[in-house]
Amino acid sequence: MTVTTFQSLTSCSKQRLEALFLLSPLAVLLAGIFNITDTKSILSRLIPIICVYCLFFYRDAIKHNWQTQSVRPLIATSLLAFFYFGFAHLFRGDEFGYSRTLVACLAYLLLVPWKRLPRQYLARFLPVAAILCGLNAMYEFWGMNIARVGVATNPIPYALFCAVMVLGSLHQLLSAKSRGVRLVSILGIGSAGMALLLTDVRGVILFFPIVMAYLALRILPLSGRAYLAVLLTITSLCGLGYKAFEEKIDKRIEFTAKEFSQIAKGNFNTSIGTRLTLWQQGKDTFLRSPILGVGDEVLHADIKALPIHHAAIQPHLHNQYIDTLARYGLIGLFILLAWILSPLFYSKPKGGVGARLDPLLTSVIFMIALAGLTDVPFHHTHLVYLFTLFTGAWLMMPIENTAPEISDS
Repeated sequence: MTVTTFQSLTSCSKQRLEALFLLSPLAVLLAGIFNITDTKSILSRLIPIICVYCLFFYRDAIKHNWQTQSVRPLIATSLLAFFYFGFAHLFRGDEFGYSRTLVACLAYLLLVPWKRLPRQYLARFLPVAAILCGLNAMYEFWGMNIARVGVATNPIPYALFCAVMVLGSLHQLLSAKSRGVRLVSILGIGSAGMALLLTDVRGVILFFPIVMAYLALRILPLSGRAYLAVLLTITSLCGLGYKAFEEKIDKRIEFTAKEFSQIAKGNFNTSIGTRLTLWQQGKDTFLRSPILGVGDEVLHADIKALPIHHAAIQPHLHNQYIDTLARYGLIGLFILLAWILSPLFYSKPKGGVGARLDPLLTSVIFMIALAGLTDVPFHHTHLVYLFTLFTGAWLMMPIENTAPEISDS
């Protein structure tokens, strides 16, 4: 081996080690914080370390990242959200977790030299994270005898995380050319899909097949054969999932039917009845201050005053849009929606914005938007991290052949 060859191999090894270091927050995000209790604190400490490292060794990265047209709308709306919801914290004492998490995410996205990190690093890790998600769910369900898995957060945000992992694995299955990647992706779909069923979260499970079909049809060539293949595949997967957990699913269906029967009799002291009660209260609270909202304290007082016990003890309104309207008004809802949709847009060189509907990002946003109808995803900072870091990194990271110093090593 010549000296030049040895130096080249050493340089390549250093680049890969540095890439692992720079991407470690994403690894902790996808493999750790949703599966292991109290690991979110690792992420909040790891991100500042990465940022300081980048300030020393990649000072020009922030200029390049800011000029990246695909991510400007996300950064701009994140800053807008930080200031609006941050001021609500300063003047009304509202919760600051969402804004604080946004700051950490923005610092990481702006300071890391993404042009050195090809997208394949993140794309290939998604099926692995999905498998880890399934293993964790199996351990909780069969090893710890937990009826609804997701103890690191709670079953509802965990279900949304599982859904995103399945979507990431499906994307790799349909777009990757390597048989090995496809095999791992199939395992990821099965593992994270099983974990999703074990969360027993009806809203996410109900909407998920629609989003899966959307993603598949966005990637596959549009034809009658493709439509039929997607329909048969998703129907088969749903059938297998039902057969595997038939008793658990049948009990949930029976329980849901009883809930509707109780609501028809005027008894709203059920899970669905609680949501209906909270949504009605959210509408009434919103009308008291439609522009700026009433803030956390007033909304919590309104919830506690509800006559139905299960509704009175809830921390939020179980609907992202109604909850945001009540807390932060029309301005707050507009900013939140702009932030959620921002990864689908890019800034044009001469001003204005255009739309770029990346299949994976579109399906992830679609899934989160639908989940927001029955829960408050961004009440959980775990999901703020997931949405901001995943979409931002996906937009920033170049396609493999645009980063030769990494991809060709």
